[in-house]
Amino acid sequence: MQAEVREAGHLRRELAVELDAQEVNRFIDGMIGAFRRRYTLPGFRPGKAPDAVIQARFQDEIERAVLSELVPDAIRQAFEEHAVHPASPPQVSQLRYRPREPLTFTVRVDVWPTLELKDYAGLKVEQVVEEVTESDVDRFLATMQERVAETVPVERESQAGDLVEAEIETIDAQGRPVAGTEKETIVMEAGGANLLPEFRAVSVGLAAGKPRELEVRYPEAFNDEALRGELRHYRLTPKRIQEKKPPPLDDQFAKRFDPNLDLDGLRARVRLRLESERRLQARERLEETVVERLIAENPFELPATAVEGALARIKERLREEDRPLPSDAEIESAYRPRIERFQRRDFLLEKVAEREGVAVTAEDVEAEVARMAREEKRSVEDVRKDLGDAERFRQFLFERRVFDALLPKLEVREVKRKSSQLVDPSGRPVASETVVESGEAGKESS
Repeated sequence: MQAEVREAGHLRRELAVELDAQEVNRFIDGMIGAFRRRYTLPGFRPGKAPDAVIQARFQDEIERAVLSELVPDAIRQAFEEHAVHPASPPQVSQLRYRPREPLTFTVRVDVWPTLELKDYAGLKVEQVVEEVTESDVDRFLATMQERVAETVPVERESQAGDLVEAEIETIDAQGRPVAGTEKETIVMEAGGANLLPEFRAVSVGLAAGKPRELEVRYPEAFNDEALRGELRHYRLTPKRIQEKKPPPLDDQFAKRFDPNLDLDGLRARVRLRLESERRLQARERLEETVVERLIAENPFELPATAVEGALARIKERLREEDRPLPSDAEIESAYRPRIERFQRRDFLLEKVAEREGVAVTAEDVEAEVARMAREEKRSVEDVRKDLGDAERFRQFLFERRVFDALLPKLEVREVKRKSSQLVDPSGRPVASETVVESGEAGKESS
């Protein structure tokens, strides 16, 4: 194979590729051999049909294979040999192919920029570590108590923390049921923080059998797009009020999660798990801080087609999900900054990997899956199934190795901070059941 590379514009390359007749013939001969083994042609014994007869009979299939297999393989080889790093799908043109003759074509592709990564050794960054306090432990123990609390019906108005089972129906401003809607039964926690403000306010002071009407203005960012920004009226008719009765926080409570634990042991386990969670969170925050510094220290232009392609895929996904399609301006505003950051992040981590000699092979992935299976005492097949997308898991391992190689070269200053609530890197509270997950504890806590 021969390939000539030339610039075809800013961050764009054009390659003139030629596969000699010998290489084309070798591919065609392989296809003919495959067809001979697979099919028996009339008038010939199995496996004895001449090459010319097979080629004539399966000419269309052979040509499709040339275009779908030989050409893409040649493109990949040309990219590797000439260090072309594509940022867009290659566009093939001027393809000239005749059986048993050289195959020529032109391929045009947008490329990632050439970037000499600035030295990051000694780069100063802060790692914020949230300390675990006794209040944190108390708060999570209280959440655990609530999760296993019994519920007892009460003959009084609802108070904060009660469970309210109610019938809800959609009404108009005059209190009449809206045609086409049905009554539903819901259960909510009175005064619950996860309720919309209007529901939170009305949920306290409800009495069984006494309906209450409310007006709800849904926020523009509500998760149900059909309700975003909408004004709705509802009639809420409580059917039952239940009070939560959490178990006492004592040694017996601890034994719900592990027969060998007393209350002090449970507190120690909760603290240990919270500290582990916060160390992981601190590491994730540190990694993203380092990414921001790398982006700031290494400015470069993104290939336009890489960003536009990602935006187009988002639009297509919205269409497939049958969701209301925002305007182009709204999609640009909402998604372009995130897309650009993700692409800069991935590009720079690849550059760090090149400098540090980091790579993840298929064998590395299999070894990690096997290690997880041993530690979790599960089959490799089950672990692989839970992991799902193999390429996504490979990327996860790749990033872990990149940061493992990068972080020791930086000057990291640890900053300790007290926090009123344990949260993950996105700001969401960490679920309490993960705190005591050990042995039989996970079964009880779920």
